[in-house]
Amino acid sequence: MRKISSFLIFCVAIIVASCNSANHSAKSTTNTGVDLSGIDPGRYDTTWWNRAPYRLVQTNLREIDATMDVDAYVQSMVDASANIVLINVGGIVGNYPTKLPYHYRNPFMKGDLVGDLIRGLHSKGIKVIGRFDFSKINETLAAKKPEWLYVSTAGKNVNYNGQVHTCPNGGYQQEYGMEILKEAITTYPLDGIFFNMIGYTTSDYSGNYYGICQCENCKKKFHDSTGHTLPVKADMNDPVFREYNAFKKTTADKLFKQIGNHIKTLNPKIMINTYADAGVDMIASESGAELTPEYEWNYSATDNVKRVLGSYKDRSPGNLLIYFQAIGYRHVGTSPNMAKVWMLENMLHGAPLGFVVVGTLVNYEDRIFIPTLNNLYGFHKTNEKLFTNVQAVNKIALIRGSRDEYEGMIKLLTEEHIMYDIIDPAVIGTSRMPRQLEEYEALILGDVSDMDDRLVSAIDTYVNNGGKILSTAFTSTKDALGKPLNSIRLKSFGVNPSFETFKRAKSTYLKVSDNDKASLGQKEFKDFSIMMTYSDFLQCTTSGAAKGYMKFLPATRFGPPEKSYYTQENITNFPGVVSNTYGKGRSVFIPWELGSQYLFKGHYMHRAMFVSALQNLLNVERTVVTDASPLIEITHLANRNGAFEWLGLINHSGQVGGSLREPVTIHNTNIRFKPTKPIKELKLMRSGTTLNFKQVDGWVECNVPQLHDFDMLLCLYN
Repeated sequence: MRKISSFLIFCVAIIVASCNSANHSAKSTTNTGVDLSGIDPGRYDTTWWNRAPYRLVQTNLREIDATMDVDAYVQSMVDASANIVLINVGGIVGNYPTKLPYHYRNPFMKGDLVGDLIRGLHSKGIKVIGRFDFSKINETLAAKKPEWLYVSTAGKNVNYNGQVHTCPNGGYQQEYGMEILKEAITTYPLDGIFFNMIGYTTSDYSGNYYGICQCENCKKKFHDSTGHTLPVKADMNDPVFREYNAFKKTTADKLFKQIGNHIKTLNPKIMINTYADAGVDMIASESGAELTPEYEWNYSATDNVKRVLGSYKDRSPGNLLIYFQAIGYRHVGTSPNMAKVWMLENMLHGAPLGFVVVGTLVNYEDRIFIPTLNNLYGFHKTNEKLFTNVQAVNKIALIRGSRDEYEGMIKLLTEEHIMYDIIDPAVIGTSRMPRQLEEYEALILGDVSDMDDRLVSAIDTYVNNGGKILSTAFTSTKDALGKPLNSIRLKSFGVNPSFETFKRAKSTYLKVSDNDKASLGQKEFKDFSIMMTYSDFLQCTTSGAAKGYMKFLPATRFGPPEKSYYTQENITNFPGVVSNTYGKGRSVFIPWELGSQYLFKGHYMHRAMFVSALQNLLNVERTVVTDASPLIEITHLANRNGAFEWLGLINHSGQVGGSLREPVTIHNTNIRFKPTKPIKELKLMRSGTTLNFKQVDGWVECNVPQLHDFDMLLCLYN
């Protein structure tokens, strides 16, 4: 049975009582959409791409697609309601009659594929982004320019099916790629440029690892930059390798800024898109399946788009639904229900839509998802005003930390229907953020270990000025390059800087006392007095007036049941949770990997600890209170022009192990939320119904009769 807090029980009781007192029979309407003609969403900025309702289809064209029926291709994009199409232009293969001697031309092409496609797509009002990949070059050209190539630690080049890896510091990526871009941009009216496989590539498509590039260009640049010899082994314990990591970031950013300036000089209206934040207008990411025994990450798209939307006001998220099973199985699509969930996460977090196939929509052999693609893109097109110039209205921000801890926090927040933004720590304190830290009631730092002094100061200042933080694991214990400092540097935690690390071991627990339960929550903790912690643990001590809860119980013995027990002497004085008041604000520090534990096991005790920390120790107020199933993902966005707001609902049910089947319809979901201003009407956009509701003390209370795959609860104002 799912544990919920007394606060949530109280609020749900209010909802049920209020909704029962009103007439909650939904008014049926024809499902032809809501009249949005009177709505003016405004513009976010002067660009055509930022916070704008685009629907992108990327066709990764094969060489053999050069003989395609262009008219049929264009019509498939019209049928899909796409308003941006991304096509291969140059790099590995030139799909136009290039005149450059070191640009490999598609041998199957008879005329001008790029020119024909752009003309056809532009005639239908569809923008075109050109795809370029400079990470590899055809072997016939590579043999003539060895100084352009990546060199493995074994002193070899990497040739994969005739394509040879190039190096970011070599002349091909540094100079010749600029010539290819110039030729394409000055020849064709491209609307955008996308770059694939940027940065330092050290593995091939089969996953074989070849090590740190040892080409002469890399050796010289690294020595000139740091005075060190280039390392040959990836080892975070090696200070030279940590400098190499910084070197990679610095040189890649510098190259991409140069490329971006080059493109904007040729055509300032072109949008630039790739998997980095330097020199780009759109930050690319991917949601796709992999050949691993792990289940797919349900919140992949949520993660990818929220971290851009929450971090950058001058960058758009470009998350792509990769519709194939894996690199080795490009011709078979991923689970259609998983694909739908990822696409809905893009849409209902207010991000653009993106879809990728190898080949075209006409000839792709696994077509089961194509009707769903057309349906979702059609819904988005019909209601695109609702996806224009919108932003989340959340009071909590999750700061990105180590992967498992961060993903566990996403899972906890989503299942508990706690509304949140995501912020990359690198942008904190900069003008690039859509909202500054002080605009949030609380921050969550899940194992944000790598922090420079600037970031440490920003977080402590935030708390001192009245903010609240929940932090876990090794937050603030390393410098920006990942060097262990063996010190907890955030003063707001209320712990002494020094600590010892108890490495993860089996049969490790936290002991919960009656006094702990009195502070952490009798309801949440009533059924247990011990908690599993299969995690590294920071053995630290409190300072000042900070309070510690739950005592660390390290590595109790186990084996046959007769010998599986602990005694009072085994319990240490190291706290499992620390609560502190710092200036005008408050903090909760959990010195172990709570998020990773929940990602790993999804255990109710860890969920209880998380909810208790936010609710009972930090007193963070929920902006959405609901009895919704934890399988319903909820979003809350508002138009920046004050025209409307809406709640998105995504049904994640239907999953059994590795299978994701059709979602089960969920009935009678009560929702209570705080709108940004008083509303006059509630519309369910997907099901075509108008809902009755109550407004009480600034809260709106309603009931959603049923939820199939998704819906949008549109709020129209007085």
